[in-house]
Amino acid sequence: MRFRNIEFRWCKFNEKYELVKWYENNIGGVNCYTLALFEKGKEGWDMRTIGDRFFEDKNAWVVAKSAMSFLQGTFDIEKQEEELK
Repeated sequence: MRFRNIEFRWCKFNEKYELVKWYENNIGGVNCYTLALFEKGKEGWDMRTIGDRFFEDKNAWVVAKSAMSFLQGTFDIEKQEEELK
């Protein structure tokens, strides 16, 4: 899921969902850096920000809110499936 320059995605390296910000570097290429990580807990998903990076861009709020809704929805479905076993 991506909105403007903020993306919510699965990171294979960290094996976690993350929120990243894309930017154009000095040589015309495109890079990104992590704003926040999402971790699954006993009661749902938690978001851990990296320093104050998350607060640099208003668009991060928009994507994070959608991401948390998505993750919590999957958590609730998994919980219901587990209760049916």
